[in-house]
Amino acid sequence: MMRKPKEHHKTPEGSTFKHFRRLLGYVRPHKRYLVPALACVLLMAITYSASIGSILPVLTVMVKPQGLHGWVDQYIAEKRLRCELGIYDVLRHRQVDGVPPAAALIRSVSAGSPLLGEKTDAQPGLREGDFILRVNDVVGDAVTTFHALAGPETTLVIEYQPALGGPPATLRVQASPLDTHHRAMRAAVDLIPRGRTAEERWYTLAFVLGLLLCVVVIGNVARLFAEYLTVLVNCRSIIDLRRQMYAHVLNMPLSRFSRNTTSTMSMFSQDMQEIFRGLNNFFQKVVAEPFKAIGAISLAFALNWRLTLVMLLGAPLAAILFRKMGRKIRRASRKLLIGYGVMLGQLESTLTGLRIVKGYTREDYERKRLFKIDRHLLQQELRMGFIEALTSPAVEVIGFAAAVGAILFFARNMLQQPDQTPEFITMLVCLGAIFDPIRKLSTVYPKLQRANAAAQRIFDLIDSPSEYAQDVGRPDIQPIRQQLTFENVTFTYPDANQPAVRDFSLDVAKGEVIALVGPNGSGKTTVLSLLPRFFPVDSGRILIDGQDTSQVTLRSLRRQFSIITQESVIFPDTVRANIAYGRPDASEEAIRSAAERAFADEFIQQMPEGYDTIVGEHGATLSGGQRQRIAIARAILRDAPILIFDEATSQVDPESELKIHQALDEFLLNRTSFIIAHRFSTIRGAHRIVVMEDGRALAIGAHDRLYADCPLYRRLYETQFRDEG
Repeated sequence: MMRKPKEHHKTPEGSTFKHFRRLLGYVRPHKRYLVPALACVLLMAITYSASIGSILPVLTVMVKPQGLHGWVDQYIAEKRLRCELGIYDVLRHRQVDGVPPAAALIRSVSAGSPLLGEKTDAQPGLREGDFILRVNDVVGDAVTTFHALAGPETTLVIEYQPALGGPPATLRVQASPLDTHHRAMRAAVDLIPRGRTAEERWYTLAFVLGLLLCVVVIGNVARLFAEYLTVLVNCRSIIDLRRQMYAHVLNMPLSRFSRNTTSTMSMFSQDMQEIFRGLNNFFQKVVAEPFKAIGAISLAFALNWRLTLVMLLGAPLAAILFRKMGRKIRRASRKLLIGYGVMLGQLESTLTGLRIVKGYTREDYERKRLFKIDRHLLQQELRMGFIEALTSPAVEVIGFAAAVGAILFFARNMLQQPDQTPEFITMLVCLGAIFDPIRKLSTVYPKLQRANAAAQRIFDLIDSPSEYAQDVGRPDIQPIRQQLTFENVTFTYPDANQPAVRDFSLDVAKGEVIALVGPNGSGKTTVLSLLPRFFPVDSGRILIDGQDTSQVTLRSLRRQFSIITQESVIFPDTVRANIAYGRPDASEEAIRSAAERAFADEFIQQMPEGYDTIVGEHGATLSGGQRQRIAIARAILRDAPILIFDEATSQVDPESELKIHQALDEFLLNRTSFIIAHRFSTIRGAHRIVVMEDGRALAIGAHDRLYADCPLYRRLYETQFRDEG
C-alpha cells in the first residue's frame, strides 16, 4: 500500500486548498511521468509565446517600409544609442534641402545618450528632427543607416543635417558594445532571406510563416504529450488514492458502515471523478496557463512596460473575486457529494427490491421519492452553476476594462505615428494573450474547489482510526481450551435510543452447541456479532479461557471463528475462490473435500466450468440452498475452533435443508458453536437453548425445561417449531 503523504501536517487549517495540496502528494511518486509532462507544458507555453511574438515581425514585413531586417537594426540602434529613430517621409514632414527621401530621422534623444556626447565642428549633439546622412562613410537611406548604427563598431562618425537648417555637421559617438541578446537577434535575422522589393519581402514573409508553422507544430506535439502524460499521472494517482482508501475502509470498524454504506460507495465513484477532473485541470491549465501568460506579459513589457504594469493592476481584484466565489463553491460541492451518496442509496435499495416494487405497483412512489432527492441535488448544482457562470464574466469585464484603458493610451501614440501600427496590433494581441489564460483560470478555479471538497471527504475517511490501530503491543489469543464467557455484556448501536444487548451473561464450555432463539429484534445476531468484536461492548466482558477478548489482537481473535450469516455472502468470483475465501492457500483436494462434506460438490460438478465457474453478483446465479452450502463449505475449510451460524433455511427447498443439516451435524461435532435457530430441527442438536427478549437472556436450558417454564419459548415453539417438529 502506498505510504500516506505527510505534507498536510504543515498546511495551516485556514488554507483554502489544504486538501487539494495534500492530493498533490499522491502525484509525487509518479514524477518519472510528471517531469516530462511539465517539460512539455513549458515547451507548449514557450511556443505559444513565440507564436504571439511572431505577429510583430510578420506585420513588420507586411507594413513597415524598412522590412524585418531594417526594423531589427532600428530596434538595436535605438536601444544602443538610447534614442528613437524614424524614416523621413516627404509627404508627412516639411521638405528639407539636401535630405533625400527615406533618410534616417531622429525623433527623440534620451538623457545620457551617446548622441549628446563628443562633437566636432563646434556643432551641438543630435536632437529631435535631425537627419542622419552618413555613418562611418556608409551613405544610404534609413535602412542602410540603421544597419550601420547597429553594427559591431563602437566608434561611430555620424554626419547629419540639423533640423533648423545650416550646413551638415559631424558627430563622433562612442557607442557601447552590442549586448549578447542584440548580437543573437542580428544573427537570427541574418538567417532569414533579406530584401526590400515586394517579391523579396514576400519570400521573407513566407520564411517567417514557415518558421511559425514549425513552432506551432512543435507546440501542439508538446501539448499532445503534456495532456497524455498528465492524464497518465492523474490516473495513477487516483488508483493510489483509491487503493489506500479501500485498504483503510476494510480496516475500519463495522460500526462505521452499520448505518450507511452508500456514502462511502459514492466517494469511490463521484468524489474520485471530481478529484480526477480537478487534477487534470490543475496540470493542464493551472500549470500551463500562467506560463503562457508570463510569455505574453514579457512581450508586452518589452513593448511598453508602463502600460503593461497599469493593465495588471486588475489582477488583485480578480484574485479576491476567485477567493470569495471559491468558498461558496466548496460548501455547495460538499453538500452535493453528500446528496449523491443519498441518491446512490435510494437507487441501490430500489433496484435490489425491484420485485417488491413491481409486485406492489409502487413504481410511481419510488419515482417521486427519487425525484425529491434529485430536486435537492439540482438546487446545489444550480447554486454552483450560477457561481461558476458568474466568475468568468466578472473576470472578463475586469480584464476588458483594463484593456480598454490600455488601448486608448496606446492608440494615442499610434494615431500620431502610423508606422507604429504593428506594435499597436501586437500589443492588442498581447493583451488578449494575457487575459485569455486568466479567463481560463476563472473557469478552472471552481473545478479545483469541487475537487478540494471531494478530497476533504475522502481524507476525513482516510484519517479516521483503523480498528487494528489499538492492537499494537497486545498479545494474540490462543484457541479455546476450556470455556467462553459472556460477563454482563451491554451494547448499544450508534445513534440508537436503547441498548440492543442488556446485561447478557452466559458460560459456554468448549465443544458445546448453543442455540439462540427469540422474536425478531431480540438481540440474537447482535450478541454473536460481539464475539469477533465487530462492535465494541459498552460494558461487561467477553472472555475466552479467562482472557478478555477486548485486550487481544483483533486478527488473532477473528481467526478463532467460522461465520455463516443469514444472508449467505457469495462474492462475484469463482466457486473455488468463494470456498477458499477463509484459506486462500488451501489445496485443490482440501477445497473439494470441504465441498463434498457440505453436499455442494454435486451441483458444482454440473456447472459449466465446475469449480472455475464465476458466480454472479451476490451469487445471483445460485439458488438459496446452493449459496448456503457453499457458505458451509467455506466454514468447513476454514476449520476454526468456534462456529457462528445464523440459520437461514426459510428460503431453501426441503432437500437442500436436509443436506444443510447433515453437513452441520458432522461439522458441529466437538466444536464450540453458536446457532441462531429459526427451526426446531436446528434446536434438536443444541446442548442448551438461550431464549432472548429485548436484548436479555430471558431463559437458558434444554427444550423440555424451557417448554415447561418459559412462556415466550412455548409461544415460539407453538408458532414456529411445532409443525416442523
